[in-house]
Amino acid sequence: MMIASILNFIEEYRCKRGIGVFRPWNREELRIFHINRYPDESGRGYIEQIRDGVIETMVTFTKYPYIDFIDEVLNSKSLLFQTFFHQRFDDRRRWFEGVTLSFSSEVEKNRYDRVDLIFEDVAVDGEFDREVNQVRLYVSPLKRYLANDYDLLYWDSSDKRSLEIFQTGYRDSIYFYKKDRDRRGVKRHWKYGYAPLNHRLKNSAFL
Repeated sequence: MMIASILNFIEEYRCKRGIGVFRPWNREELRIFHINRYPDESGRGYIEQIRDGVIETMVTFTKYPYIDFIDEVLNSKSLLFQTFFHQRFDDRRRWFEGVTLSFSSEVEKNRYDRVDLIFEDVAVDGEFDREVNQVRLYVSPLKRYLANDYDLLYWDSSDKRSLEIFQTGYRDSIYFYKKDRDRRGVKRHWKYGYAPLNHRLKNSAFL
């Protein structure tokens, strides 16, 4: 517990200063359990699939030219692609589980431009239905992040536009995550030590 607290303090310090790959939305209120990293080209086909489907669809809902920055990150030679499985308990006392697709492009030593795509499923009566309920897309250039600024694009299932694209993206993310986890083996995040998995939730897509 003491070690986890110290590590959490260090990670919070680094996060505020844009050091490393974490951002607040990758840490706060989350119980993070499994992390996969893809330092090679193993995830390239999947990245292109997500970019041309979910990401491009979310961007078309806005009037801002996000796609140019996103493409710069996704096509960067220094790209680090990670997936995180998490649970989350919100202030409305709802349980979520989800997966983050995290794309980092190194701008300077150990500091990154970031794009994070987060799929989440909300539990109803303690059970998940393995269908996506909300999607968040964080667009976070390092310079803007250091000035406490970034963009958040949001979609939830009450908006029926392109619903099937988001559902397909979520199902594909589950498949990709579990396939790679099984191939590489589980890597537990250190936060697991003080944020135990809620095993009472039924029909998890990730366990």
